[in-house]
Amino acid sequence: MWLRFNRNDVQIVAHYLGILSMTFGVVMAVPLVVSIVYGEWAIASHYLFGMGVTLFLGALLRLAKIEPQRIERKHAIAITGMIWMVGAALAAVPLYFSGHYVSFLDAIFEGVSGLTATGLSLAQDVDHMSMADNMWRFTMQFVGGQGVVVVALSLGIFSRTGSALYTSEAREDAIVPNVKKTAQFILQFSLAAVAIGTLVASVILILIGMEPLRGFFHALWITIGAYDTGGFAPGSLSLIPYHSWPLEVLAMVFMMLGALSFAVVAQVHKGNWREFLRDIEVRTLALWTVGMVVVFVAALAAGDFLTNDTGLLRRGIFTIISATTNTGFQILTTNQMTMLLSSGAVLLLGVSMAIGGSSASTAGGIKAMRIGLILKGIGLYIRKIMQPRSAQIATSYNHVGKHQLTAELLSAALIIAALYVMSYVVGTLVGIAYGYEAVHAAFESISAASNAGLSSGIVEVGMPVPLKIIYILQMWLGRLEFITLLALFASLFASLLPRRKPKKESASGGVLR
Repeated sequence: MWLRFNRNDVQIVAHYLGILSMTFGVVMAVPLVVSIVYGEWAIASHYLFGMGVTLFLGALLRLAKIEPQRIERKHAIAITGMIWMVGAALAAVPLYFSGHYVSFLDAIFEGVSGLTATGLSLAQDVDHMSMADNMWRFTMQFVGGQGVVVVALSLGIFSRTGSALYTSEAREDAIVPNVKKTAQFILQFSLAAVAIGTLVASVILILIGMEPLRGFFHALWITIGAYDTGGFAPGSLSLIPYHSWPLEVLAMVFMMLGALSFAVVAQVHKGNWREFLRDIEVRTLALWTVGMVVVFVAALAAGDFLTNDTGLLRRGIFTIISATTNTGFQILTTNQMTMLLSSGAVLLLGVSMAIGGSSASTAGGIKAMRIGLILKGIGLYIRKIMQPRSAQIATSYNHVGKHQLTAELLSAALIIAALYVMSYVVGTLVGIAYGYEAVHAAFESISAASNAGLSSGIVEVGMPVPLKIIYILQMWLGRLEFITLLALFASLFASLLPRRKPKKESASGGVLR
């Protein structure tokens, strides 16, 4: 029997959506301050208006239920599923007034891409975008990379009802027993990582001739884009214009850091390096990345595009790490990727994006954990076939402790992986239906659903509206790993259906029809 939403449920969901919406309004103060610092007064008015709209709508939603009530599981699913789209629509208000988006749908696309840490963009003339608007794009990626609910929990919002919300945001690992402290660790560690990366990147950019204040902001944005595996860049050509291999190395370090599970990072923070080295996700991700680097560089070497060994390794390693961590930074132009790379090399990038990083990280995709569990399950099945039926065979894995691989865990991993693959296929078929080549359509579909951000050129101003909607849905579904949203859709559909009247029994015990 599917869960239904009654009037009281809707009021509870609206109340907490209002709180989160108002949080977005408060966060808009970040680009507002930047616009004031740079004297971008017209842009400042956009963010003042956006804050007003967001705070007003949030306040109205809160009035749906004056006295807050405890959040049940179904409320958590609805709140978590809906806030990503509500937040994207609210975030799109100042973006639309910037003049860099053809339509409000394009601005919503940017909002969804930012909050889901995807990095696909429909912005026009990014190279001349205001500092404040760029700041807002990267602020969205930072909030989305950690998780909207995680940021809210770390700030003390939902302190009594946060557990259900935390798990419904595609997060299962509790770093510490208390959910609020877990959220605070995630946010504090992320802020520290971004601060360190910004400092180092600032030095690099100033040394290559960038003006200090501008260099600071570019360093901040590049660090956020790398660590939150978001992929937005301050310019239209990603990291290409900087021509700095130290900056690229720094970006790779933070991309890989962002692709690690926060639970594993916490073990390292406690000094437990053995747990880190034995972790199934770390091992799976390391082996997968090394294998993809070798094969991808070999595929590049087989072509006529990159003939210099240094350039081959530099571009090959960076590109595959960007794809594997679902970041989306590029040091190859879109034309070079689509016109000069072989179809095999493009396919390898697509497969790398499909797998993605670790669970409970800022990366998207199927996740290394699920791939590791599926491989363990295959090994277990083969061993069972080779042993007598009476033999009791089991297998275990390490992930913040030793765990037994159960049929439930394996089936869950297979279901999520299958849902991702189905999404990739649907997006590919829609792209083909609009006349795009199959390889490029598949590449773009995987990039959207895996929240990767690399583009084969399909995502651009003027792309078909239905394709924009498909990619928005894929980014949304992929960020929450399908189950939360599918449960929400099923519950909403069940709530719209008329309730069946209970069958009455006759005095003799029969059922009256």
